[in-house]
Amino acid sequence: MGTLEAPPHSAGWVELVRELVLEARGYFRDLGGMVALELKQGARSLRTMGILAGVGALVLLFSFVLLSLALEGLVAYWLDSWRWALLIVGVGYALIGGGMLAAVARGLRKGLLRFEHTRRRLREDAQYMKNKLAD
Repeated sequence: MGTLEAPPHSAGWVELVRELVLEARGYFRDLGGMVALELKQGARSLRTMGILAGVGALVLLFSFVLLSLALEGLVAYWLDSWRWALLIVGVGYALIGGGMLAAVARGLRKGLLRFEHTRRRLREDAQYMKNKLAD
């Protein structure tokens, strides 16, 4: 009867596995480098945006306090009531702040760090491997 014997290990198989491991190591090193580069580029823009947002927030806070006092004084003068003035101005600021936060949320949903180059490279590599294995 026919018995199955394991093929003898040859230097060709060992060399093939070694080359495969070396290529996989190089591939993942390059892929990690691409991700790191995209993170660095995104971090620069995030840092700049953070600094601008911080300075802008301080300036807006200062002007907000001064303008709020003036606006509340004006409304209180018209209504003869500080309570109604505070309520009206507070509701107005809540509406403005809600609109601003909605814009920020919309911007965050778009996403700053999408890793487009890395995604494209992974799709190309996957397609290449499918074509290579189909041959």
